[in-house]
Amino acid sequence: MSEPLPPLAVEADTPPPFDTLDYGILHEFVGMYLRVAYEEAYADFVRRLGDEALRPGYFTILTLIVHNPRITQTQIGMASERDKTNVTNALRWMEDRGLIRRYVAANDRRTHMCVATEAGQEMQARMKAKAVVHLTALNDAIGVDKRAEFVGTLKNMIAALRAEK
Repeated sequence: MSEPLPPLAVEADTPPPFDTLDYGILHEFVGMYLRVAYEEAYADFVRRLGDEALRPGYFTILTLIVHNPRITQTQIGMASERDKTNVTNALRWMEDRGLIRRYVAANDRRTHMCVATEAGQEMQARMKAKAVVHLTALNDAIGVDKRAEFVGTLKNMIAALRAEK
């Protein structure tokens, strides 16, 4: 059985004030800020789209299907940058709710094409109308004059990190 750790020799027996915490190297981790920014953007998306809101990834996939009838699952994965498992789960969820239909291609039975149903088109239209308000909020937060540079920087970061794999 191990001995309990000795008490730390500290001057005070209270935690440090939050505004004086030492973050060490953490303030240099861009990923931390990207995560927090994503979480705030996600919360804004959910708040603005309301109770019937699709998850952002599902909204992305449904939008691709509405705008590209007969899009394949592989194309959806590539365009949305989602892995096969996530795409399959999203499509199954949408199909179960009557938002899309999946069809097997006549010329290749391994290929599954997706088409939005009328209910799926209507839901995507409702979500899109609300998503525009969300996009405006994000663009205002970034700054309209900085948006192109910001998105370009993110794309460059993605490309550079992928090139290192």
